[in-house]
Amino acid sequence: MRYDKAQSGKGRNVISPRQIKIIHTLKGVMGMGDEDYRAMLQEFAGVASSKNLTWRQADELIADMQRKTGKQVQEKAEFKTRHNSLAKRPGMATPPQLRKIEAIWVEVSKADGPENRAKALRAFIERVAKVSDLRFLDRTGASAVITALEAMAGRRQ
Repeated sequence: MRYDKAQSGKGRNVISPRQIKIIHTLKGVMGMGDEDYRAMLQEFAGVASSKNLTWRQADELIADMQRKTGKQVQEKAEFKTRHNSLAKRPGMATPPQLRKIEAIWVEVSKADGPENRAKALRAFIERVAKVSDLRFLDRTGASAVITALEAMAGRRQ
């Protein structure tokens, strides 16, 4: 995966703000504390802060962290606009409800890979709300799915 290349005035490739956000998001996904995070950075690249990584080191670290978590991380801005095209449908699930379902599903799903995770989510929604896809959830169905997912997440903790 390629991320924005940022250049310093000296011509040295430096980490981009987008890479820093992704690294910190993955740190949270991994449940990593600051001490463990700093130790990982030190071991990986001999730095104490992600801001001291080069662009290439950051790219490699992101790939390594994504392999370890099995998750591809989207930028928050991209995630916040997901499903906005489904807004303002009377009685239907709202975009925030749909995003919440997807976010919780990433945490509770045992399926590997995005395609298998999406297929498993559709099957789960079918069982709980009797519709074949997120797009067809009404507000009541979305609430039922969220409640079921939160119960699953509570059992996993």
